[in-house]
Amino acid sequence: MFRKTESAFFMETIILLGVLEGLLITMLILLKKRKTVSDYWLSVFFLLYSVNTLLSFLEIYNRTHSYPFPAFIFVSSPFLLLHGPAIWMYVKSLTDQHFSLKPIYLLHLVPFFVCLIDFTLRFYIISSAERIEIYESESFKQFTDYPIMIIAMALSSLIYFSWSALMVRKYNKNIKGYFSETKSYDLSWLRIVMVSSAVVYTIIYSSFLIDLVFPVASFRWMHQASFVLGSVYLIVLGFFGHRQGNLFTDKPISVDLQKSTPLSNKNNSIDKIENDFIHSLLKCMNEKKPHLDPEITLSSLADLTSVSPEYLSKMINNQLGKNFYDFINHYRIEEFKTRCSLPENKNFTLISIAFDCGFNSKATFNRVFKNATGETPGDYARKAQGL
Repeated sequence: MFRKTESAFFMETIILLGVLEGLLITMLILLKKRKTVSDYWLSVFFLLYSVNTLLSFLEIYNRTHSYPFPAFIFVSSPFLLLHGPAIWMYVKSLTDQHFSLKPIYLLHLVPFFVCLIDFTLRFYIISSAERIEIYESESFKQFTDYPIMIIAMALSSLIYFSWSALMVRKYNKNIKGYFSETKSYDLSWLRIVMVSSAVVYTIIYSSFLIDLVFPVASFRWMHQASFVLGSVYLIVLGFFGHRQGNLFTDKPISVDLQKSTPLSNKNNSIDKIENDFIHSLLKCMNEKKPHLDPEITLSSLADLTSVSPEYLSKMINNQLGKNFYDFINHYRIEEFKTRCSLPENKNFTLISIAFDCGFNSKATFNRVFKNATGETPGDYARKAQGL
């Protein structure tokens, strides 16, 4: 009895910590001085997560304390169908510069209201004694709508988090059409959050899905374990966010990413004007070396070559077969190759040479160099210096 009570107390404590962490993150977001639309949607997600976890805590507390709050039985489940739409709205508002609320977005709430109506007819209108009896006996597992709800919740989480990860991937690809250094703008951290969230939710719902065919544990145990896991995930995410500092912030972008010219797979014909521009562009890169500026953007290079950003993007993408990010970093890599082989630079570290060539991140430099040459900067330098 002591071990059971001690275990229940430990799990309840973890869940409450998850609730407090979610509320703390919500408060920190809302206290930001310059909040964006995406900040509000992110706070909605964490507030929803906290409320949902609190409702689940009350259900667990009911079971272990003779049901002092029977009205909260079965209350938490419908809200699980709001997690996916909430995080999707956050990612959508963050990655879409033309984001605005549209009536069609209300369709995302349909599964939640369908579930809410179903639960109302099944549980909320019956007496507390009947609800407790159904909950204790787990006879709700025999209801025809039970597997439907479990499958719907599992698909909702998987679809929305995967969809959000794809939006982040597209966004990160688009910014490479405008910036030579994307560390300040990309949302790789958010993609990691989306993928890890999909994994956590998949683990949670997989147990319920497997239980539909092969009973593995009681519902009450799986319910409690799932929210303990969810709370631990929220605590870890919050700790990571506080430690990183910029996890829940985004740097505004002044250009319209939707105008980015996609790479063409076709060998487009090139007229004399375009040919002359390409030659002048390459001459500018070799003589003026604008790539040495770590903050160079498509717009600043367009100003230097006296053309519009759209035209420059079209020429680089369609005629040179690169996006702006790869185009600029190609010249930085070539600059590094030249400089690291010079005898007078042997006393300088590779990263200091790389920074002089326009890179401002060691991680970016190593990744870009390895992708372009197939070897690490250190391996190349040793060969170039005859070591």
